[in-house]
Amino acid sequence: MRSFFILLMMFSFTFASNHAMDSLKVYNSQDSIVIIANRYSASLKNSADSYQIIPGKILEVMSSHSVLEAVDLMSPSAYVLDKKVMGYGVGTAGAGALNLRGLGGQPNTGVLVLLNGHPDVMGIFGHPLPDVYGNSDIYQAEVLTGASSTIFGSHAMGGVVNLTTLPLYRQTFKTNIEIGSFNTQRLDMSVARQWNKSGFFATYSLKQSDGHIKQTDFKSRHYQAGWQYQINANWNLSLQGRYVPYSFDDPSRGETDKLGIHRFGKIRRGTGELILANKDSRLTGSTQFYTNFGRHEFYDGFQANDFTYGLSSYQHFIFNEKMQFAGGIDVMRFGGKAKNRFAFLPNGKPVVNTDLHQMDSFGGYVVGFYTPFRMLHLKGGIRYQYNTLALSTISPMFGIALRPYPQFKLYASYGNGFRTPTLMELYLFPSANSDLKNENVNNYESGMEYTWFGRLSWRVAAFYNQIENIIQAVQINPPTPVMKFLNSGNANQWGWETQIRYRFINPAYIQLSYAFLEADQLTAFNPRQQVKYMFAYTKSMVGVFLYGKFIHELYAANNNQQPLSDYNVVSGTVRLGSNNLNLYLKVLNILDRRYEVLPGYPAPGRQMRFGLRFNY
Repeated sequence: MRSFFILLMMFSFTFASNHAMDSLKVYNSQDSIVIIANRYSASLKNSADSYQIIPGKILEVMSSHSVLEAVDLMSPSAYVLDKKVMGYGVGTAGAGALNLRGLGGQPNTGVLVLLNGHPDVMGIFGHPLPDVYGNSDIYQAEVLTGASSTIFGSHAMGGVVNLTTLPLYRQTFKTNIEIGSFNTQRLDMSVARQWNKSGFFATYSLKQSDGHIKQTDFKSRHYQAGWQYQINANWNLSLQGRYVPYSFDDPSRGETDKLGIHRFGKIRRGTGELILANKDSRLTGSTQFYTNFGRHEFYDGFQANDFTYGLSSYQHFIFNEKMQFAGGIDVMRFGGKAKNRFAFLPNGKPVVNTDLHQMDSFGGYVVGFYTPFRMLHLKGGIRYQYNTLALSTISPMFGIALRPYPQFKLYASYGNGFRTPTLMELYLFPSANSDLKNENVNNYESGMEYTWFGRLSWRVAAFYNQIENIIQAVQINPPTPVMKFLNSGNANQWGWETQIRYRFINPAYIQLSYAFLEADQLTAFNPRQQVKYMFAYTKSMVGVFLYGKFIHELYAANNNQQPLSDYNVVSGTVRLGSNNLNLYLKVLNILDRRYEVLPGYPAPGRQMRFGLRFNY
């Protein structure tokens, strides 16, 4: 088995099908123009970025409870901490941390998650809430790997994941019913209707599971609705909102739970957005007003209420055939309050600072794209970011792509990423430090791509991360146990990844990928080597999918602490039926591998899911 994976190390993959049931779309780098994370248009043949689109059909196949599962399997350098049958949870017992090329952290504050182009973070702790997104109403996911703060602002140190939610009005009614191991249940229903210039949709989802070991249950409900209006040929107005209440449980380990109260939480999250989009032959963009808010309650008495309000406005302008410009502004206010009615310091003061804390930020950017002649493409940009901490940041970027032949491209880029300290790190606990500075990373990348007659595409890229002012909780005045957040170190990471996509016969596709990372001191959940693979066969009314990953040299803490065993997890899906009605069987961890992603915490073994999907 080991020799098999070593043989695969030099490759990676995506796949496609022309069949209506499984139109797993691959974007042709020769001619595709895409809107990257709702912000700007780009020709993939001239791109100097590592960029990937994961269509909704792949998300359906490769995720069982969250879209991040598919990101983990499809992006060569991504690693998502996933330790339960269903749900990630929040807090010290939570998972869902997403790392891209060695950056992300736990909780994830170093990779920015966008909803329809705007940031989605918890106002106090500064991380996304992956259980809110689910996997039932995501049209596609985009993964932009590498520091990207010039365009997207704070938190985009390791990259950006943009989730697009668009209703399919050609399907009036959709439902998906699924049952499986460990009393796992899932129900998705959606209705959509379009008439004249208006359209309306609503979705409901229920997910629940008892979990693979005692006290790992999860339950969530997901309500979403939206409306859009085509004002004229150039202007579109849309409104969306969602509300997601969920609860989770998690066992404690070691001597931390002598009373047997375990760890549980109840979360209520909501999001909303109003988007005015414009598009004509030369100018494309949108203006978005958005919000997210939540209430978190935990087993130990900790409670938090947070909010975010924001405005993002951006435009892409085609000046002529050789020159284009993109620019925009981002304004955000975020914050909240927290308390713990059970936790007090020896002097009687509350452990949690109960004041209302909030921050305002403003950023503006401009990017230019220049193609002096057919084989050369240049881009460069700069952002200015300011917030009420009086921390201002200038974030530049530059890229060059050279295409000497239509099938072959060389590229190199530089990008800057930064992360503003979260309100938790600044104010919330005794470890807080209001003098913290921004984390910063300078990212360098070079690579090549080759395509062959629409059947084969191959990409290889090398990268280097120069990270400064890492925010860490550091023990002060040892041997006392007092901890304090400090900008306490630097790190230099490097690595490379490769990806190959090959369609060897019309109904069958294969995808293989390999990623290597030298993480320096930031070894927590940053595997040294990852191999990911997928096979798909779709013909007539049958679809067969086999996919998985091999993880080598994984640690649960920084500085090579808490090493974990290597593991290989293989999963598969078989579907029978038409595009309107099909039955499927999904088997996760087919080989029933026993492994850990946290010390002393066994990951789920083999699971089976049976489902029925109906579209009308």
